[in-house]
Amino acid sequence: MNMKHPLRLLLVEATNHAAQPLLEVLQQLGYDVFLECIHTIAAFESALQQKSWDIIVANTELSDFDIPTALISRHRLGPEIPFFAICSASHESFGVQAMEQGAQDYIVKNHWQRLGPAIERELKIVELRRQHLRAQETVSHQSQYDLLTDLPNRQLFKDCLVLALAYAQRHRHMAAVLFVDLDRFKTIIDTLGHMVGDQVLRSVSDRLRSSLSTEFPLARLGGDEFVVLLPQIERADQAVKMVQKIVEALKAPFHLNGHELHITASIGVSLYPYDGEDADTLLKNADTALYRAKEQGRNTYQLYTPAMNARSFERLAMENSLRKAIERNEFLLHYQPQVDLKSGKIISVEALVRWQHPDLGIVYPSEFIHLAEETGLIVPLGEWVLRAAAQQAKAWQSDGLPPMAVAVNLSARQFRQQDLVESIARVLRETELDPQYLDLEITESIAMENADYSVVILKELKARGVTIAVDDFGTGYSSLSYLRRFPITSLKIDQSFVRDLQADPNDAAIADAIIALAHSLKLIVLAEGVETDAQLRFLKQHGCDRAQGFLFSRALPADDLPAYIKSLQPLAV
Repeated sequence: MNMKHPLRLLLVEATNHAAQPLLEVLQQLGYDVFLECIHTIAAFESALQQKSWDIIVANTELSDFDIPTALISRHRLGPEIPFFAICSASHESFGVQAMEQGAQDYIVKNHWQRLGPAIERELKIVELRRQHLRAQETVSHQSQYDLLTDLPNRQLFKDCLVLALAYAQRHRHMAAVLFVDLDRFKTIIDTLGHMVGDQVLRSVSDRLRSSLSTEFPLARLGGDEFVVLLPQIERADQAVKMVQKIVEALKAPFHLNGHELHITASIGVSLYPYDGEDADTLLKNADTALYRAKEQGRNTYQLYTPAMNARSFERLAMENSLRKAIERNEFLLHYQPQVDLKSGKIISVEALVRWQHPDLGIVYPSEFIHLAEETGLIVPLGEWVLRAAAQQAKAWQSDGLPPMAVAVNLSARQFRQQDLVESIARVLRETELDPQYLDLEITESIAMENADYSVVILKELKARGVTIAVDDFGTGYSSLSYLRRFPITSLKIDQSFVRDLQADPNDAAIADAIIALAHSLKLIVLAEGVETDAQLRFLKQHGCDRAQGFLFSRALPADDLPAYIKSLQPLAV
């Protein structure tokens, strides 16, 4: 016979010898029995406290053992354990009485055929109860904890915050809420996928959990947002120290699925009672401070100030207006000439977007591009810019102007779009613009976010016939190993180096080095932000190929550019 799972039996009987018939019956029924035989209430309570039991079988006819007292002890120390009473045929009423007092069943001695089914029945009932309890505990846990990281969720954190604020108010303490948001997490999702994104979230939560003591509740609010509660502090600088601890915890690179990832976070801080006296207000203000930290360039923190709320309302109003602007076609392009420094001719233009705001008038990109990038509106806006610029370049050619390339900036979100190559090819087909007259510009930082991915996309674009420029060169990674792999046509020297060419020897040296580097790689080099004759002379003397800036022309409306080109070409450079 196959043995069933071990059966831990607590037997209340006069002697071990008296237990033998019951033990033999249970073994015949297929149980592997571990048995302990006791006969006093004290021993009974001790056994319940020291071990776990599957069933209890008690003789109702022992003079020194009180069944009602035993059932009370069972209810207190092991209420889920089935309790069976044993009685003789002449005292069957004792068994009935035991059931009335809480026993699950009774067995008449020498009539053991009922024992097996009774045990099976009660053990199944116990298991069903345990499964139900586990299910309830699972549901309860899932309602309060994040499934991915097993951190407390928003509701549980909010409950903790409410209690902490009540305690802080009663004892006149300060408290702090730290809103933590991972920087550029969407880039990881877009380039490496959601599986790696989930691994990042779990790894970050582990880092944060191990760096914070249990007295500081940590929760995941959703997405890549975490929040930390400092329930009792005396000074604001204690919150700042905690921020620094979080930053330090994330400093080491994360190694996931063969990728080395450097994760930073932006953090917003609100303080009780100065920034709010209730949970909702403190969370909202910490979130507001977080957005301010992101605006400051990420990988930093901001303490909440009341002025931030006004800025948040302005930002929300601007976002709503921006959405409507795309629907209402309120954008236009201006074009800034790019000059060949050898011939003095305008050989290309850069398309720069402007917003014709119905109330504010012309709004420049510095006022809305960052918001468009954050909200994802940069994607439809970027597609509109690309199409409008290509249409205009083709229209100029149709009007008899010498063919000029038009340079269009690609945003980070655009560059990560899965259909980027096909969408650009579609625009070229539909506008009938020769690809050689479209120059796509990406910043160095965008190219280096995921350099391997960038190489693939840039090669596909190059194969379509467009030219590619790296914008703002020198301000980011300046990685020569990857620069050689990128199929680019030109480098643009950032205007921050051009501005102080005459006054700052370091800027002059950087500009000279970029020109030499570009030429060594057979790339064209273009300087941005040229505004003075002295800057122009330096650039020409050091072999810069092209330039753009107010010295030549500001960005012009499309209708003004043909007349300007015809009247001033070639420029005296």
